[in-house]
Amino acid sequence: MSAVDIAKHWRVRDSVALEVIDSLKGSGLVRAETGPTDLDRLGRVRLSDAGQARVTTARERTWYAGPLPVSLANLGRLADSTACGCSPASVRAELSALAITRSLADELGQAMVGGATVALAGAGWDEQADIAAALGSTLTGQVQLPYAAFAAGSVMRVFDPSRHRIHEARAEEGEERDILRSRGGERTQWVTVAPPVVTLAGGIHVSDVLPAYDEEARFYLAPLPFAAWGGILCVMDSASDPAALADLARLWLIPGRQRTGIVLLRSGERIEVPWRASSVLFNATDEVLPAGVRDAVTYRVDISELRGEAIETFVARRLDDTAVFPPSAVSAVAELLGRVGLVTRTQAASVAQYLRHRAAYEGPGFSLARTTLQQAIDFASNAPQRPAADLRAA
Repeated sequence: MSAVDIAKHWRVRDSVALEVIDSLKGSGLVRAETGPTDLDRLGRVRLSDAGQARVTTARERTWYAGPLPVSLANLGRLADSTACGCSPASVRAELSALAITRSLADELGQAMVGGATVALAGAGWDEQADIAAALGSTLTGQVQLPYAAFAAGSVMRVFDPSRHRIHEARAEEGEERDILRSRGGERTQWVTVAPPVVTLAGGIHVSDVLPAYDEEARFYLAPLPFAAWGGILCVMDSASDPAALADLARLWLIPGRQRTGIVLLRSGERIEVPWRASSVLFNATDEVLPAGVRDAVTYRVDISELRGEAIETFVARRLDDTAVFPPSAVSAVAELLGRVGLVTRTQAASVAQYLRHRAAYEGPGFSLARTTLQQAIDFASNAPQRPAADLRAA
């Protein structure tokens, strides 16, 4: 490879590659491929026998072969690299479509801009992903991330093409397809991405908050919270594993108030890294959250109750097959829910789910009869500590 090739491969300036070549040449680790004259500035070089032995030793440590990892000291650039925001109009419009009121939408929006932790209560089981996507779609700006970082003698890959989308204005040919060996023209150890939205279905697990180690490639993969840098970390059904949630708070949410995260290597070594992200803990209430997590929560937003037109908006999104549920049927279901007092998102979602399932089961013979509505009401009312609503009484 030539100095230019090496600079492109490492994503550094030519002068850095030339300096490294000179040092390796002086150590006898590389030799000229075609002659000493060519080696001086632009010639191609190859590993000597001593260099091959050094590579063998290095590969016992790691097989990482991507852009040059950023040092822990230079990770501090992350603290000033975020230029994200969201407009109130965008947040209100996206969340209004999900039957979330303007005041609650504004609270969620300001929490995102502030990089705060939100305990979001009352979301239906069938809409958590939609809410996360809606929040993410409102983010604007860009985030700079290192492709990889080096600390405590270990490489940790930070950029993940499955979770990070290269910012359109900065994307170069081949960057996403060949991220570990990018030949882009901008030789940098950093990549500019759109604000990430990291969504964890089914709650968080202990392994999610720790860096994963690739035994074959011998380098770490950044913990999922760190992948959310500059964006949003959304944890669905967050209270499903209280121990893992406590670890998330201990390593990320609580130190995150000082814009810091904690990476624990498998050796037990603790590395503090810059970290700033908004975290949304779905269906989290103080009653189910561990004490440490409660201390990490800045905003408590309860969207469970549906009021007025929001009931019909909510139902219409679930009974969206107009051939089976015309607008008049949707309005009738929404009015009924209000009359019998089933006005939480979970209850309304249960009624809609029951009606969808019944319509699918009966096929063309389905009709929204009074008895069917009563069965749907009974189904949704069958929660502990709440008596069944009676359509006849309503």
